[in-house]
Amino acid sequence: MRWIVFFSLFFCSTLALAQTVNSNIILTVTGKSTHSEVQLTEQMIAKLPQQIMTMPTAWYPTEQTFEGPLLRDVLKLAGIQSGNIKLRSLNEYTISIPVSDALQYDVIIARKRNGQLMTVRDKGPLFVIYPFHQHENLRRTEYYRRCSWQLRSIAAE
Repeated sequence: MRWIVFFSLFFCSTLALAQTVNSNIILTVTGKSTHSEVQLTEQMIAKLPQQIMTMPTAWYPTEQTFEGPLLRDVLKLAGIQSGNIKLRSLNEYTISIPVSDALQYDVIIARKRNGQLMTVRDKGPLFVIYPFHQHENLRRTEYYRRCSWQLRSIAAE
């Protein structure tokens, strides 16, 4: 009987630990091959080279400062170099964008706004932001729609 209790407790604590580890994952990036899924925590994303952009946007009444890794650097982790990617948000909003956007422009996956980690309430924890302040041609609805907030996954198509 003690062995049953012991193994039950061991199994439950192992399951709880696995759920805790998985609950820290904020972004999943999946390439085209079956073994190219990368799961990232906030800490892992913070260790990537960070870019900072200050600019006015359509979502806030004043200029905002965004900080996060380049989208192209995150795509490299899953071996994504071309084609299209599907961005999926926590609210299930999905949009397909060309990988060439990430290669041509310094698109970032913002994790901070004005120096603070972004919360779900504030379009976080991750928000795809195009460099609208550097390229006038990006200031169009087509590109604003590609700015996926509450980003949770990226998948190669």
